[in-house]
Amino acid sequence: MKKTLSFISLLIILVTMTVICNADTLHTINIKIGSPIMNIDGKSLQIDPDTDTGPTIINGVTYIPIRALIENLGGNISWNNDTREIILNLESKELRINIDSNIAYINNTPVNISSPPVIFNSRTLLPLRFISENLGFNVEWDNYTKSITITTNTPTDVSAANYINLTFDEIMLDDGLSAISYEGSYMFDEFIKTGGASSDSELAAFLANTVAKNTTDIGFNTAGFGCSTLSVKSPDNEYLFGRNFDWNYCNGLIIKSKPDNGYASISTVNTNFISSAYGNFNSLPQNIKAAVALYAPLDGMNEKGLCAAVNMIQDNAVINQISDKPDITATTAIRLILDKAANVDDAISLLKQYDMHSSMELMVHFALADATGRSVVVEYINNEMIVTDTPIVTNFYISEGLKQGIGSSQSHIRYDILSETLSHNNSMSAYDVKKALDNVSKHNFGEYESTEWSVIYNQNTGEVNYYHREDYDKVYSFKIK
Repeated sequence: MKKTLSFISLLIILVTMTVICNADTLHTINIKIGSPIMNIDGKSLQIDPDTDTGPTIINGVTYIPIRALIENLGGNISWNNDTREIILNLESKELRINIDSNIAYINNTPVNISSPPVIFNSRTLLPLRFISENLGFNVEWDNYTKSITITTNTPTDVSAANYINLTFDEIMLDDGLSAISYEGSYMFDEFIKTGGASSDSELAAFLANTVAKNTTDIGFNTAGFGCSTLSVKSPDNEYLFGRNFDWNYCNGLIIKSKPDNGYASISTVNTNFISSAYGNFNSLPQNIKAAVALYAPLDGMNEKGLCAAVNMIQDNAVINQISDKPDITATTAIRLILDKAANVDDAISLLKQYDMHSSMELMVHFALADATGRSVVVEYINNEMIVTDTPIVTNFYISEGLKQGIGSSQSHIRYDILSETLSHNNSMSAYDVKKALDNVSKHNFGEYESTEWSVIYNQNTGEVNYYHREDYDKVYSFKIK
């Protein structure tokens, strides 16, 4: 019974810290490994008066002892003795955790606890990483002094106080992430009128001879990638489209475009997928670089709130439709949709007018969602186009039939995590979508790849928020118009 009460007391710490998070004032907590004293905004308190226990490192993970701050701050806690579940409620924040489980629920969103709570010297401890990543804390470790500084902040919806203005001059946002604007013709209408392209090599030839104005050869590299997309309704009755792009470290380019004869949009390109005779696509003149990159978007949203993203499927088959229709590749299909379609129905109608061909020699499918809340996946099974309603797309076939489920095993895990998140939420704020994307980003799976960008598109306001390489505390915000 004593251990149970200790665990509840530990969770009171979480409520206490959450109270701080929701306060207007930023708070700072200083603790030191092995010390029974913590400093809260200059006031020294015992962490655990019953035992004088301090923060402890167990198997390389820093755990926090059972009691802190509970005399001065609190929350509502209920304990289910049958399920061994504790439920914490504080304003709009709810945390549910089962003492025997590696999964916790924050506002009904499942969150993995890689280092679960432990009993140590008869006390129940919780890992600091769980606190920092899932309750909005910032944690800094000083290896020299073996001390930890925890600063609290408010986990509000992501929104931009200042939108980044883009021009023809490319700006560097971060190492491996830049942004640029392109207005006017990039000859996409001419590309379509001349029959499009049935391969990356045909597309490259068109670009080298027209858009690049014979200044260089253009090519496209072959490389697999992983992705997750999520379409949800917000508490404000707006529709949000979240997207992770998973690959190795690469150069991501955000492009805001306004064609002469089409919708304005913001899209994202992995420029490592594009090569040139210069040997480095990123060394091309900025106007040529932007115009070429517009033919290779991997995701984006236009001014009508239509979102489109291309996701790979791990399958030996490729898409190679052959008829008398004009030809289009997977990435130029994204450009076509963003430039010309106002909603999902428009996008589907457009795709039916072309023979689809794989980009980068990969099997892919398309996640589409519009400002009315409709979301689908477009797949090509034996070169036949199939449309299936779904709010979630990862990297396996969703359409019913012989190929359903074929794809990477990890993509099924990510799909299940996002499905469980949606099953517990009738609506999700932009902050909730950000956490959901974080939960399925690559650092959760211990692999060498990186989630190079996460993006949340607000399909009703035109706001776009980017997060780079799994840094979900730093946002780059844009507006289409």
